[in-house]
Amino acid sequence: MKAPSPKSLADLLRNYILRIGKDWPQAAKLYDSRVALRADFSPDFLIASSTQHKRILDLYLHWRHAAGLGPERDMFAGKEDGDRDSPLCESFPHAVLVHNLRSAFNVGSIFRTADCFGFSEINLSGYTPGIEHPALKSAARGCEAWLKKQRWESPLDCINFYKEQNYQIIALETGGQNINNFKWPQKFLLVLGNEELGIAKELLDLCDSIISIQMRGRKASLNVSCAFATVAAVLNCGNKQEQ
Repeated sequence: MKAPSPKSLADLLRNYILRIGKDWPQAAKLYDSRVALRADFSPDFLIASSTQHKRILDLYLHWRHAAGLGPERDMFAGKEDGDRDSPLCESFPHAVLVHNLRSAFNVGSIFRTADCFGFSEINLSGYTPGIEHPALKSAARGCEAWLKKQRWESPLDCINFYKEQNYQIIALETGGQNINNFKWPQKFLLVLGNEELGIAKELLDLCDSIISIQMRGRKASLNVSCAFATVAAVLNCGNKQEQ
């Protein structure tokens, strides 16, 4: 069999590191077993299953360099050059409830967008991945470490908690009021639902408002993280807020 290329070896390591997270010995074991199956290999292609994080990343960088490529940013999620040590202003009383989202990348993207646009809190419920998920960390780029967050056993408890704090509950869902005409309250919880199924009726019934992004093409909706980013940008750019 043909020996694997340096890029394919780097891609293999990247896949296991991002998918498995902190289980470095298991990542090394899977890498070794795949290489052994695919190639007429030399021992230089393999790593010991007891290898720790730094050795695996070193090998990843070695194969990327051998392929004439630099490291991918996803492999070094966290504070980056250009990030600030503190925000430009205080965050707003704007919170998000992320319920039953499957994609950890979508959830991580929501964390990053929330930080960029001054949201103060992220709430997770249902089978939404937690902040320990490597793909979430990859997309959040460190925001999951400093944003206030909480996981709830029930999304109903989360909504009721914010109602008690005099927050308006707003659902982002198809068939609602156009976000361009919506008068945003000063304090609100924005509810985001499943990528395919949307927000469950029992949650919608508890919401004070339902808002939507006007679609001008043939598709009826955006990816949930893109939809949240669109709403956050509209909110940030001179929207009308109730006083």
